[in-house]
Amino acid sequence: MIGVLLSVLLLSVQQAAAFQPTRSAEESVSAGVQAVLSVVRKYSGDESSQARQQYLDEVSDVLEPVIGYAVIARRVMGDAYNDATREQKIRFLETFKRSMVNTYAGGIYAFGAYEVRVLPSQDDKKDTLRNTRVYLEVVSPEGQTYPLVQSVYYSQSSDDWKMQNAIFNGINLGVTFRTQFEQIYDEADNDLDKAITEWARITEEAYNSTNFRNQ
Repeated sequence: MIGVLLSVLLLSVQQAAAFQPTRSAEESVSAGVQAVLSVVRKYSGDESSQARQQYLDEVSDVLEPVIGYAVIARRVMGDAYNDATREQKIRFLETFKRSMVNTYAGGIYAFGAYEVRVLPSQDDKKDTLRNTRVYLEVVSPEGQTYPLVQSVYYSQSSDDWKMQNAIFNGINLGVTFRTQFEQIYDEADNDLDKAITEWARITEEAYNSTNFRNQ
């Protein structure tokens, strides 16, 4: 009996150790932000269509291990997720991933000259492996500061933290995406295939209309 208890205790300790991230959430988020900004600075000022596509591709590569696309996409779909077929879920995930890369790439382009600082945690007692908030501030060249909060979760498969939401200067990215999807889904008369197609069209147009020259 003692041997069994010791084995169970040892297994529990080993499992707990396996869930300890290699690096902190702050370190992971900071590395991801700096990686994206380095891509922005690399292509800053280059207005060619070739550079534009290369920029988008490199941002996509940087974001792939950083963002929990599947988690966010499921939340964005809301109740529609429960009624969706497996094929529709996969299609929306891929469409959403492209749209989020487009949105992120277009929005972050203006921040090449900005500095991003990691701030001390404001509620670390509430932080868990399923949800930890990382507080940052974005500083413009003129010294203006904007608050940025990233909510991340620990992915055991990748042994790193992945973003599941972000709030920039009071704008909640998750809520914004969810509201946009609900509106598109409603206007499509709850036809998920039409909603996915419309989602792709709108986000593609938004990225293509981004005026990089004046960023």
